[in-house]
Amino acid sequence: MSYRVKTVAQLTGIPRPTLVAWERRYDLLELRRSEAGYRIYEEADVAYLKELKSLVDQGVAISEAITRVPRPGPSPVSVVGAAVAAGAAPRDLVHALVDSLIAFDRDAAAPILRRVEQLPFLDALREVWEPALVDVGHRWEIGEISVAQEHFVSGVAREAYGSMLRSVGHGAGAGPRVVCACLPEERHDLPLMAVAVQLALVGWRVVWLGADMPLPDLCAHVAGQAPDIICLSAITLEADVVLSQARTVLGSAPKQTTVVVGGPAVSPLRGKEGPRLWVCAGAAELLARWADRGEGGELRVFSGG
Repeated sequence: MSYRVKTVAQLTGIPRPTLVAWERRYDLLELRRSEAGYRIYEEADVAYLKELKSLVDQGVAISEAITRVPRPGPSPVSVVGAAVAAGAAPRDLVHALVDSLIAFDRDAAAPILRRVEQLPFLDALREVWEPALVDVGHRWEIGEISVAQEHFVSGVAREAYGSMLRSVGHGAGAGPRVVCACLPEERHDLPLMAVAVQLALVGWRVVWLGADMPLPDLCAHVAGQAPDIICLSAITLEADVVLSQARTVLGSAPKQTTVVVGGPAVSPLRGKEGPRLWVCAGAAELLARWADRGEGGELRVFSGG
């Protein structure tokens, strides 16, 4: 029988945050996912975790406990050169990950991806995935790799980002409620997905609507759900189109709702800042400005990831 993490936490008595922290730090178990993408555990995993919990309850440190209890099945620690060795530098992971993915070699990429999954999410985003995607984008631009290779890498990155977002529960805290969506005809959703992960990590409650969101449906959602913030992504669209669509969304939103637009397409809007139009340099600035916000809804333009 297979179990999801919530059930495993109940069966073992290990709080979910503790279980996730142990897995990231000590690489406890082979990562398995259901067809829907959920982390799953087998009976042997549950028995193993119960033994660890028993030792910890007796005062044994978790780092010591894992040396006493045999792991179920094959060890998840695989080594593919220096890139997947414990303590490997993120730049080594980037090179190894890109090389394996542009070769369409998921088997070679699997242990590297497991190593990346052990990193704190912000480190994985900023030190591995972001430079990996920049590298792949550059290689595609100069004709070194094909569209198929670029799409394959992006697809794997999207899986990783989605896993992070699911892991943090789309923001389980009491922070602002935020809707994240790409504007119509905008299919480049990875930068916004990275922002969504960062917002969820600090407790913002994220509703992810994804790429190419039809404007009428987005407006209807905003009007009905009344989120605190709407994050819209615009990578390839013209600035005037972005501004027009953002104003349309803002017009459908309650007065307390803030609209945030992100991506390179909004850079020209910096000269048009006003009380209802902000341009931000990144997610950190968005968080800072939200913390210092004034009363009332505003149209804030968020530039970049």
